[in-house]
Amino acid sequence: MPSILFGLSSNPIWVESGAVVGVGSPILAGSPFDDPNVGWTNQALGHLAAQDWLHGRIPWWNPYSGIGLPLAGEMQPAAMFLPFVLLLGFQGGIVWLELSLQVFAGIATFLLLRRLDLGRVSALAGALLFEFNGTFASVPGETILNVMPFLPLLLLGIEYARAPGEARRAIIVVALAIGGSLLAGFPEAAYIDGLMALLWTVFRVFGTSNRLRFLLRIGVGGVIGLMLAAPLLVAFVDFSALTNVFQNHTIGGVALDLRGLGPVVMPYVYGPLGTSLGSNLLLTISGGTGGYIGAVFLLFAIIGALIERDRPIVVMLVLWLVLCAGKTFGFPPIMSAMNLLPFMKDTEFFRYSSPSWELAVIILIARALDSPNRQSHRYLIALAGTAVILAFAIDLAWPWARAWHWSDANRMIMTKWLLRAAGFQFIALLAASIAWLTSDAGARRWRVGGILVLYSMVLLAVPQFSGVKPGKIDHAAINYLKVHTGLDRFYSLGPIQPNYSAYFAIPNINHNYLPVALNWTDFVEKSLFPSVASQDGGIFWAPFPPMQITTAVNDLQQHVASYQFLGVHYVIASPGVQLTSTVSMPDQEATRVPFQLNRGQSLTLDRVAPAIMSRLGPISEIGIFQGNYANTATGRLAVKLCANHQCSSGTADLAHSADNSAFRVNLAPPITIRPGERFSVTVSHASGSHPDAIWLWSHPDAGQTLVTGTGQVLTGRTIQLVFDTGANTRDFQHVYSDHLMNIWRLHGADPFYTTAGSACSLHDARLNRVVALCDGPATLTRRELFMPGWHATINHQPVPIRVDHQIAQRIRLHAGRNGIVFHFAPPFVGFAWIGFWIGVAALLLIGGLPRAICD
Repeated sequence: MPSILFGLSSNPIWVESGAVVGVGSPILAGSPFDDPNVGWTNQALGHLAAQDWLHGRIPWWNPYSGIGLPLAGEMQPAAMFLPFVLLLGFQGGIVWLELSLQVFAGIATFLLLRRLDLGRVSALAGALLFEFNGTFASVPGETILNVMPFLPLLLLGIEYARAPGEARRAIIVVALAIGGSLLAGFPEAAYIDGLMALLWTVFRVFGTSNRLRFLLRIGVGGVIGLMLAAPLLVAFVDFSALTNVFQNHTIGGVALDLRGLGPVVMPYVYGPLGTSLGSNLLLTISGGTGGYIGAVFLLFAIIGALIERDRPIVVMLVLWLVLCAGKTFGFPPIMSAMNLLPFMKDTEFFRYSSPSWELAVIILIARALDSPNRQSHRYLIALAGTAVILAFAIDLAWPWARAWHWSDANRMIMTKWLLRAAGFQFIALLAASIAWLTSDAGARRWRVGGILVLYSMVLLAVPQFSGVKPGKIDHAAINYLKVHTGLDRFYSLGPIQPNYSAYFAIPNINHNYLPVALNWTDFVEKSLFPSVASQDGGIFWAPFPPMQITTAVNDLQQHVASYQFLGVHYVIASPGVQLTSTVSMPDQEATRVPFQLNRGQSLTLDRVAPAIMSRLGPISEIGIFQGNYANTATGRLAVKLCANHQCSSGTADLAHSADNSAFRVNLAPPITIRPGERFSVTVSHASGSHPDAIWLWSHPDAGQTLVTGTGQVLTGRTIQLVFDTGANTRDFQHVYSDHLMNIWRLHGADPFYTTAGSACSLHDARLNRVVALCDGPATLTRRELFMPGWHATINHQPVPIRVDHQIAQRIRLHAGRNGIVFHFAPPFVGFAWIGFWIGVAALLLIGGLPRAICD
């Protein structure tokens, strides 16, 4: 609703893709989501998976990131999460995906609460609370949202397993819940949800008359669920075996700072999502839990826990909440015990357990709403407990505490957010308490439930105010790359952030992946980008804080041969980043002011060439430092360079300019200027309806003059000129520029397919096929990641694939015509598909059998 009313968008493409211009500011500072991987992983890679399905391909492989990487095996893109992943085929699909998952989660929770013998109104309120929970509000991880609806669905299946005559329904629901939670693409969240379901099962087994039948139903459903997810699990295991994900992901001993309790009890107490006031600690604390409940939820959860009915489940839910709190905040006995569980040390529990403890709290709330009386004495106990926890949370979040080390200005900002967050909780507590204490049973459910649902909706809406005004995708630059790259690759030094190359279907060696193949990360760290070794092997992205862009440029220039081997034909960089050596005049920072250059106006600089111009050869391009008024300048900028009675000129479209940077204009014919010679540069705004700005440097040199087109002399001012020195020009050629990026062509880059040995000619080259006509035996190198699962045939006969340069693929060719086809499928996935179809057949068979036989 806020997005619609205020024209805002929570689509991550506008803030995370690095491929858009003209994006407007949000109403509320911050971000509409708590983790940018919602864009880099879920949207970008999920879009590629959707496109593969829509074109009849199983999304096993991503040829657009790195030197090609597995897609489904990376797990987090949820490539096999049908039909939901198909929504990501649309530009705004990430929003529609969240909406559909919210509805799914609400329905599953409603059915679970009804199965727990709660009334329709209480179950409806609980369902809506889970549908609008804190994890849906903050979107803390890439695909954790996909997993959320399957937790209440799994608990529902366990409840079905207890009842006579419900075997068929129990097996089907458990199977779909387990299979769906794995296919959803976030194994950490699925694992944590599974632990809660296991604890639920343990508590239920003691209250079930036929325990063996109960466990057998759950076990059969679980096995079928694993069979349904078998193709994805095999792909994930195959890929993980080639990585160091389990060695590098040992974060089970990490706990959240206790101050993270603040936003759990008082959402947004530290400000909107993604804000930090310059403190990485605050950013970690405020987004660490990945969800919230709020004080008013806590009040009614305590009431629900004190009600006598169905005590085993109450004990189980309270125990799970204690375990979650102890593991999240590092209480030693609980932390040590939980870390004994398999894979727990590889799990970021404090961040991805939030849906499970939110559901536990909501089930307790629904129990309280369903109570036939006011439970006045229990209300007082719950109110006292809530007051103590709320006061503790306020103390932890108190901005004036020394532990925060805030400046006075930041203390004032945080004080305002504390007052807002705590005030909202007090208002909600007051309203809900009045409704609870003054209404009869029927009205109480509607009134208190309605207040709690409205409370949840308001909190969920807050991040939407941090959405942005939509801009435009830089289609001109993207289309340039699409037209010119083909099978070749590009490398990004900033624009088009990692994995969005997969969204736009342009091969890019950058990536943001976890896990990622070791042979590729080793090659990156040793031969492409040594600076990445101090970061994370899953990230190949420049610049990545705290690294400077100059470091990335130096790595590129020093290891250019490796980039050429990978077939990197283009390099993109932000405006102002130069891949060739340049000379700037003046070259020092100085006070500068803009000079508005309207259509028909001009500036002429006349000066003596300094000694540094001896480094220049014939000048065929010149840069003019300008500002285009936030990318609004239009028309063409004309430049005329004259020396020794010779002139060279050129024009360029200001639509390709970038704000506050050197705008480069090609000149013809080339002209040579030697030190000591006098030359002039005239800059004119030849056409356009909106002005450009030429930045004027303060410069006291009496040997130069700057004159406007009307003859006005601008005393003590000059313009900055930028020239290429000729160094690195044999490697890099500037071929495109616009508001967002410059594109450089890398000369000498190898094509996607190359041959060695006897002479061969290549025809009809595509990503996975090529025809080679060879005079004799030869070898073909294909610049795609070498890893198990790749198969090749020549004239329909299989041939072995060998490794080339540690990472690429190489096969032997024979004399004559070689019709070559490459194909990727994870090793052993054939067995996984057999298991999948057996699982599908089992579900159909169980669904069609009479109830008596199933029981």
